[in-house]
Amino acid sequence: MELPQEAYSEVTWREGTNTDLSSRFAAVRVRPAHRDYLGTEMRAEEWLLIEWPEGEAEPAKYFLSTAPSDATLEQLVFVTKMRWRIERDYQELKQEFGLAHYEGRGWRGFHHHATLCIAAYAFLVTERLSQDGAKKNRARPEAASLPEGYIPRGSPASPATRA
Repeated sequence: MELPQEAYSEVTWREGTNTDLSSRFAAVRVRPAHRDYLGTEMRAEEWLLIEWPEGEAEPAKYFLSTAPSDATLEQLVFVTKMRWRIERDYQELKQEFGLAHYEGRGWRGFHHHATLCIAAYAFLVTERLSQDGAKKNRARPEAASLPEGYIPRGSPASPATRA
């Protein structure tokens, strides 16, 4: 409440259904309090990100972040607001791709099940992004390039070390 109005800036973090999603934000470096009575050192400084929408009587949300001290306000807002997208992805993985349907007891089986679910989801997201005219998710990921001279593991061309 003590920050001057000039400390708040309007930041747009993504394109919404009807309009761009934006709000007013301020970021301040703070040292969080702790109840570690055995520790003698102070905690490291963190970012306190404050969201105060236009027309509201007081700030609506507060976020603590351990982002680097040279992070920009736009970067802090973008990463903070990615939480919604991550939760949507997780919900889709559970409901549409069967991530929650594993009933085994072993780590290896669960790991295989989760890997296949995530691979299927990644394939469909890539297909969705490749469609022209899609309003959402306009950013096209760049294809990862393999280093020059790369030889796939287990291929007959790779020299295997033997004892």
